[in-house]
Amino acid sequence: MSTAERKNRSSPRCVVVIMVGSGALVWRAAMHAASAGKPVEAVIHPHGEDVPAQAVELNCVATHDVNELAEYIGGLSIDRLVCSTGNPFIFRTPILDLGLTIVNVHGAPLPRYRGLPLATAAFAILRSEREFGVTLHRVDAGIDTGPVVDRRTFSLSSSVTLEELSLQVTDACHEILTDNIDDLDRVPEQDVDESSQPGEYFGFTQLASISTYRDHPNFDRATDLGVLDEFYPSYAELFEAARSRTIR
Repeated sequence: MSTAERKNRSSPRCVVVIMVGSGALVWRAAMHAASAGKPVEAVIHPHGEDVPAQAVELNCVATHDVNELAEYIGGLSIDRLVCSTGNPFIFRTPILDLGLTIVNVHGAPLPRYRGLPLATAAFAILRSEREFGVTLHRVDAGIDTGPVVDRRTFSLSSSVTLEELSLQVTDACHEILTDNIDDLDRVPEQDVDESSQPGEYFGFTQLASISTYRDHPNFDRATDLGVLDEFYPSYAELFEAARSRTIR
């Protein structure tokens, strides 16, 4: 459904949501939901993460593992809707057994690029992809395997760096959430072309082998975090080690 079609809908529903995630994406999402008239029951974020000044009035709950809050979430959720964006947690049995509708904004096109957004972006550059995107999907027991609700795609230039692609992904993630804010809990349409394809998972295990691509023409761009180095120190350290490592 296009953005124009969404905006032409009559009265938007007032669905109460729980937000789960970390960083700019979850805080932007929570503030947008609240400004759009969607009451935010709670914003669940990693322990130790600072709450931005604009979000201090929200019910912000810190945790080391979202699954430890299953009982709390089950008793809190009025509309049984949980929205995950920029989320470092993996929903497991305690949460999945609550019968909630959980949607996740994934920073890559599914099902081809499952896993960590920075890892998927790095390998997309190494593979000279000319198109990338983000996906809104239902959460199931797998990792990034639930039914797709909506997609956004955009072109990649032949000179794109990891820093640039990461910023594009962030903006696209926010856009796909805001465009769907009025019906996040809708039933996904069956995607016949994609449903039988498991895709590929990209995580730290795959990134640990990135030094083997040192001679690849796209290696420098695929590991160039630019100003994002300070926000992703573990990735910056891994990429620096990959650049200096001698492959035998």
